[in-house]
Amino acid sequence: MSRPAQNLLLVLLGGAMLWITLGSGEYVNYVRPGFRYPLVAAAIALVVLGAAGLRREWRDTGDDGHGGEHGGEHGGEHGGEHHVEHGGGHAHGPGVAWLLCAPVLAIFVIAPPALGSFTAARGAGRAAPPPPSPAEGFAPLPRTGAPAPMSMGEFIGRAYLAQTGDPASFEGVPVRLTGFVTPPAKGERGWRLTRLKVACCAGDAIPFPVIVRGLPQPPADTWVRVDGVWVPPATGRRATVVQTLRGRSLQRIGRPGDPYE
Repeated sequence: MSRPAQNLLLVLLGGAMLWITLGSGEYVNYVRPGFRYPLVAAAIALVVLGAAGLRREWRDTGDDGHGGEHGGEHGGEHGGEHHVEHGGGHAHGPGVAWLLCAPVLAIFVIAPPALGSFTAARGAGRAAPPPPSPAEGFAPLPRTGAPAPMSMGEFIGRAYLAQTGDPASFEGVPVRLTGFVTPPAKGERGWRLTRLKVACCAGDAIPFPVIVRGLPQPPADTWVRVDGVWVPPATGRRATVVQTLRGRSLQRIGRPGDPYE
């Protein structure tokens, strides 16, 4: 890969990063929303460095053209020395550097989507532990009226706390959860509603699954909003992270702007 190609690749990489952060907003498929401005800063730096390198190459090319005429006037020996120096100045890098084009093509041509049911199914054995409850504890919820919207993490945390303490504190409380459909684990009744929890980026995603019973299963990866109530585990069963929701209604929705928790 020549030096001009390397600099052009820097510009393309920076442009691709700017597109997914400021243009399409698809950066949330890969990292948390809080990383937007560091990504923008890094993208601008890549574009500036690449553009500066291209400008230097173009300027040197112009100088070489003038130097060639000058060298011709001073004889072949002088011109030969100049030619050797010029050739060395444009040494090529390793061919494997072209692999750096893959991220650019992926962003502009393929545009990988957010992680979904395939990742959740593969990570079924490493479901996230129940999130810790707030220092002041969970606020009580009404048992009548509209379902209380909550994140999957809050639902799992409340259910685990009720399961290991007083089940009546959460049993029968109508809730509303949002996630994507995941096939059930082997031998499991119902289907799974899942949201992925990320600490930094999609590479460390851990599933937050909830088993849904009483409602027909939509196709995998369909985003849905489910209203229902928590189902305590059978008496004598040990505490489990994967909680169960008795579904009452289901609504298909579009993918949220931020697909992760």
